[in-house]
Amino acid sequence: MGFDFVRWDDPVNVTQNPLITEPWSGTLVWKILNGDTALRFKPLTWLIYRGVHAAFGFNPVAWHGLSLLLHLGATLVFWVVLRALLARLQPETPRGTVHWLAWVGAAVWAVHPAHVEPACWVTATPYPLMVIFLTGSFWFYLRGMNPTHAAGARRNLTLAWIAALAAYAAYPVGVTYGLWLMAADIWIFRTAPRRGASTADIFRWLLRHALFLAPALASAWITWKSSATTPWLYPAPPSLAEVDLLIRLKMGTAMLGSVWTHFFWPVGLTPNNPMLPPDMVQGPMIAAMAIGTALGLLVVWLQRNQRPGTTGVVYGSTLLALPVLGFAQWPSWAVADRHVYLPHLVLTGAGVVLAARFWRKDAAKPAGIMVAVVLVAGLAVLGRQQVMIWRNTDTLFAYIERQPAFRWNVSQQTYIYQLWAAEAQEGGRSEIAREKSEQARQALQRGMLRAMEEENWTEAIEHSRQMEQIFGLPPVLRRERARWLLKLDRLPEAGVELRQTRREMPDDASTVLLVREWEKRAGRAL
Repeated sequence: MGFDFVRWDDPVNVTQNPLITEPWSGTLVWKILNGDTALRFKPLTWLIYRGVHAAFGFNPVAWHGLSLLLHLGATLVFWVVLRALLARLQPETPRGTVHWLAWVGAAVWAVHPAHVEPACWVTATPYPLMVIFLTGSFWFYLRGMNPTHAAGARRNLTLAWIAALAAYAAYPVGVTYGLWLMAADIWIFRTAPRRGASTADIFRWLLRHALFLAPALASAWITWKSSATTPWLYPAPPSLAEVDLLIRLKMGTAMLGSVWTHFFWPVGLTPNNPMLPPDMVQGPMIAAMAIGTALGLLVVWLQRNQRPGTTGVVYGSTLLALPVLGFAQWPSWAVADRHVYLPHLVLTGAGVVLAARFWRKDAAKPAGIMVAVVLVAGLAVLGRQQVMIWRNTDTLFAYIERQPAFRWNVSQQTYIYQLWAAEAQEGGRSEIAREKSEQARQALQRGMLRAMEEENWTEAIEHSRQMEQIFGLPPVLRRERARWLLKLDRLPEAGVELRQTRREMPDDASTVLLVREWEKRAGRAL
């Protein structure tokens, strides 16, 4: 509650977001309903933000209080869903044991180190908001599909659909929820039409799920359209010519494995999404993770008839993870802590149902209680370590700076040091601001030198443009950029650079030689 805003998307999403502060107008309504602000479709989130701002302004205590309350709310709704799941899948479990196991499962999910980020980072507030509505939707769905509640089936399914709509309007990361429902019907609850079912039954089943998927696709389309046409905040999504389908599938499959390992091995977590260097994208580690994950999916698929519950858990969590696997982005490690918030609900639920099978044995109860206490306590200790990195901008960036992945991408290093310097300058810490600004400049210089050594002229040009935008460009570097452009046969751009370089250094011999080379290749005077 004593945490501050951080310069990691909080300004864009909250403190400098006009959707929160502008007076109501038709234009504002349109902006709220499209995805151009922060490149996400989340009108319900913006409306809640406006309410918080109207009541508390930009008091960070109120905003962090909102994040914490939503995380606790998501935990509470998840507890309700776990009780319903146990009653449905393990009906022989005593009522008291159901309550206890549901609390253990909800507590494990709440304090898990990979799930605490949305509770302490204001920008991640939409994640628990979305989960509240999706888990609520799933609870209504369970009731609607339960034969013992047949009289209220239509009402419950309608409420499930409305809650899903609210989730899609809170944050589009849950857009594959309808696919999860299909997987649950087929493998977990076994309520999907079987072979030999009538055409009418199959049609009704498909129509029910189409109603959940259609608004989700609309939400996803608005988000994709904004990210593709509004590249001011993030790099525009690449074309298949830039990042081919094979690389996307390999990266996405490897990251799916990371979603699962984050759950069972919550160590070394990070909010950072580094752009992987080309040698790592093509390297053995990513290939091994992708192959291992694909083989795991294949083995589960081959066992789908013998182990339908396992199939439902594995493929259900996979379907919920699809939006965070980076298929539409540059090759990066897209699975940050917050991205596993939703798919881990399925893994936690599976663990609780599995535990219920052993809990009915009297001999297992004392050991089970001890394991549960140790597990929750251990995860809480690890979770607290993750919480503390979000105290302020300094603690967050200091943590990111210590991660090995921080060195992978020069542009992101520069961006973080810039943000850090701006935060320090606003706080009156001029010396630290100068230090971080210099670190940003040095990062760009190192990036340019490495690109030159590797003869990666495109990357060298990119870093030089960043240098020019932030710090200005010395004439010598402008001359070298003209040389790199000539190597890439980008004559018009090289000509622009050489004209300016000639004005700045009219007597420079290297510039004269480059101008002659340009004129020879262009067939005219510069």
